Amino acid sequence: MSHVCRRTFLIGSAAISLATACGSSSTPAAAPEFLVVRFPDGYRAASTMIAGIEQRMPFAISDSVDIMRESAPDHLTFIVTRGDTVITETSVTAHRSGIITPYYPLKVTFPDAGAYVVSLADYPDISPIDILIADAGEVSLLQPGDRLPAIGTPTLDDSRGVVDLCTRAIDCPFHDHNLNDVLANGRPTVLLIATPGFCQTDICGPVVDLLIEEAPAYDSIDFIHAEVYVDPADFTSGKFPDTSPIVASLGLPYEPILFAANGDGKIIARLDLAWDRVELNEAIATL
Repeated sequence: MSHVCRRTFLIGSAAISLATACGSSSTPAAAPEFLVVRFPDGYRAASTMIAGIEQRMPFAISDSVDIMRESAPDHLTFIVTRGDTVITETSVTAHRSGIITPYYPLKVTFPDAGAYVVSLADYPDISPIDILIADAGEVSLLQPGDRLPAIGTPTLDDSRGVVDLCTRAIDCPFHDHNLNDVLANGRPTVLLIATPGFCQTDICGPVVDLLIEEAPAYDSIDFIHAEVYVDPADFTSGKFPDTSPIVASLGLPYEPILFAANGDGKIIARLDLAWDRVELNEAIATL
């Protein structure tokens, strides 16, 4: 991803980071001034969104200084249009449970591939966002309804060449099982691909911690965390690390990403880039 404020593996994901910047607390403003994308919009980064299946698009809101946090509105009303046609107008609640920066997960099923515009009914002076939706055949990213492929993931017993199984300061408990094995046991699976040690912003940093907190409530589900880089120490020598086998096998254009699959390996829910405790539990509860 962009080196705006974290090391990730998608060139051009400034579309995701955009004005999210790296840093300081938001200065309260009288009203929001910018709508901020937290996903590949199809223009500043290749689209990962397709027509015909509900797509989840997390947005943030910014004042003139920074992303709004405590002062962010509790709701935003989004309007999605294509030309003069309104595709949807819907109110989206701010999600902020267990995270610092609230976001608004807009969910839309686009009828066709093409260009769309997202604007805010509450704040008509805020510049709209252009997004590009692709045909299903043009996007390799796994969608709900697809099956998780049986891919070996590193474990404590077999690292599969990955030097650091977990870059969290204290390793998480999700490295005991191989994805290839759990997909064969008939139990639901939650697969999280993230690199907590290199998530230096409040966008993705908490996702592993949230899973650690919530997983004990679901004893009939297998949880797996897979890291992004083979050897993140390469960063210290100025090299860009190779991505781990799971990233390469799935062709992931960004992280973090979470897949929730049922006992048959069918993906029921997917979360991308930013989510809170509420959305995490909603995804797991679908299994």
